Formats: sequence, C-alpha cells, structure tokens
Amino acid sequence: MMLSCTTVNLQRKVVPPIKSYVKVLHMVKISECVPENKSICPKGEFMSMGSGMVVNVIQDQTIVITAGHVCESKVDEEKISNHSQEVSVVDYQGTEHQAHVIKATQDNGLGDVDMCALWVPTLNQDGVDFSMFPPRPGQELYYLGSPAGVFHPPVMPILTGIYSGEIDASNAMVGVAAIGGSSGSVILDMNNKMVGVLWAAHNFHHITIMTNWRASALFMHEVIQMYTGKTDVNLPLIKN
Repeated sequence: MMLSCTTVNLQRKVVPPIKSYVKVLHMVKISECVPENKSICPKGEFMSMGSGMVVNVIQDQTIVITAGHVCESKVDEEKISNHSQEVSVVDYQGTEHQAHVIKATQDNGLGDVDMCALWVPTLNQDGVDFSMFPPRPGQELYYLGSPAGVFHPPVMPILTGIYSGEIDASNAMVGVAAIGGSSGSVILDMNNKMVGVLWAAHNFHHITIMTNWRASALFMHEVIQMYTGKTDVNLPLIKN
C-alpha cells in the first residue's frame, strides 16, 4: 500500500489594513466660564483619544470614520462661555494630521448612531470599503484599535471576536475585547470590509457594542449626500 499526503495549512489568515488605521486625538480647550461659575470652572486643555480608520466614502478625499463621542464632546454652555474643540489623527507612521469634522451623531437606539466622519486633507492613504452584506450571528469579526491608548506605530493591537446580533435600530453586539481607547474602531469582517463602528464596552470587556450594519450604511449615505457628484459606489442600497 502506498500512501501519499500533502501538508495543508489550516490556519486562517487575514491581511489587516494597518496603513488605514489612525489613532484619533480630541482636544477640548475651556478658556472662560460664566462669572457665577468661575470658582469651579475647569479651565484648561483636556485631551481624550480613540481609534478610527480611513474608509472609502468620498471619491478622491481621505475620510476617517470613528465614533461620534470621540470627535465631539458635549459642553455645558450654561456654565462655560468660551471653549473650542480640535481633532487630529495619528497615522501608522506616527505622523499627526489635523482633522475636520464633516458629520457627527450620537446614539439614540432608534437609528441614529454614535459615528463621526472626519476629513483629513493631509493624509494620503487608501481606505477600506463598506461591506455590501450585513454580518451574521456567529460570524467572526475583528478590529484594529488602541485599547487603553496602546499604539506603537506602525504596530497596533488587532483583536477578534464573534458577532452576536442586532440589539436595536442603531446597535449590535459583538464578543470582542474592548476598553477605553477602543471607541471608534471600525469593525471589519474577514474580507476587510467595514460592518460597523465600536463605540461602547461593558465592564466585562468582551461584551462590546457596535453600530449595526444598516444604521452605519445610512450614516455613510448621509455623508455622501453632503458631497453630491463626488460619491463613491462602495455602499449598499439602503432605504430609510
């Protein structure tokens, strides 16, 4: 009896879009408060950070997608009379770029999502496409991010998890490890297609909330509508 065999590499591999990843920095500068609150006024500069990724949304423009709360903070204007907010991104080489908010929304569970689109004119980098198909429960997904601020250009954490399903009109659940700093990470399928944005983590760090596929697609369509005639074609047809 003659036996013949060949080795088969059963290890599933994905080539992550490392060059498309960015760390998002958000600075709030509070310079003046109303007179009756001066004694408790938190004057100064306050920095927060999250994650994001270049996504092919507007043709010939570099658009970074992240979470809405990563690029905009709510400020109590009844107590704070003068403040400003700035956003920048750090690319995979460690270079910082000024970013400009195109559109930012907050989650309401009814279709609005915690997402933000940033225009970064000095960042010349190809992005990922949005998936034409929603993820299915049990499907493996992953993200590139900076949990707890960890990012050593050009190396960033890459974490995988299992998609659980939709929660409501805005959100879905995925069993992937996340913590502060992960917010804004684009959730990818194993074909490197965007299916949502990570924006909230549970105390049990493997229960994570992401924007669902349909609501994310609607947000992207709204961004495109702001640039009529300069649209890409990499989005599914979604009706309100």
